[in-house]
Amino acid sequence: MASTSITNNVPSLPNPNFEIFDGKDFSRWSGKMELFLRRLKLAYVLEKPCPEAPSSVVATDEATLIKEQIAKWQDDDYLFKNYILGGIFNKYYDQYYIKCKFAKEIWDTLKTIHLVEEASSKKFFVSNYMEFKMVDDKSITEQVQEFQLIANKIVITRIALDENFQVGAIVSKLPPSWKEYRSKLLYKKEDLTLEQLLQHLQIE
Repeated sequence: MASTSITNNVPSLPNPNFEIFDGKDFSRWSGKMELFLRRLKLAYVLEKPCPEAPSSVVATDEATLIKEQIAKWQDDDYLFKNYILGGIFNKYYDQYYIKCKFAKEIWDTLKTIHLVEEASSKKFFVSNYMEFKMVDDKSITEQVQEFQLIANKIVITRIALDENFQVGAIVSKLPPSWKEYRSKLLYKKEDLTLEQLLQHLQIE
C-alpha cells in the first residue's frame, strides 16, 4: 500500500490501481509515472531549475512576474515530489522524503540506483544463459525446464529472445551422449517450436 501524501491537499494518483513501485521493474514504473506527470504539465521541473529571485534593480512588473514564476515552480515541484513519494512503498518513501529536498533529486536518485540494478540483473541472467551446460546424469527434460526459467527471466528484463534462437541454444547445449541426436536436429530443414522440441526430447 502506498504511503499517504505529506498533506491532504496533494491530489491522489491517477487511479486506485496505479502501480506502486516496490523495487522491481523500475523502467516500467518510471515510464508510467513520467507520462502521468507530463500530462499534468509538472515534468518540466526536472528540466528547468527554479527561477532566480529578482534583484533590486529589476522593474516592479518584471519582479512580480518572476515571483509568480518562482511560486508556480515551487508548487509544481512540491506536487511532483509528492506524486513520486505517493507512488512508492513506505521504505522508499521514508528514505527519499528525508534525503531529497526537490523532485529532481528523488527522480535522479531512483534512476541511478534502480537502472544500475536492472542492468546488473540483465548481465547476470545473460551470463547464466550463455554458460548453462547440460549433463548426462540428469533428466534432459528437467534441465531444459531449468534453462527455460533463465530464458524467461531474460525476457522479463525486456531482452528479446527469438524462439528459433532459444530452440537452437537448447539443441547446442545437449550433453555429449546426445551428440548424434543434436546433429540430427541441427540439420533438420523445418523449424521446431519450443513445445515441439520438448516433445521430441521427451520421446528420445
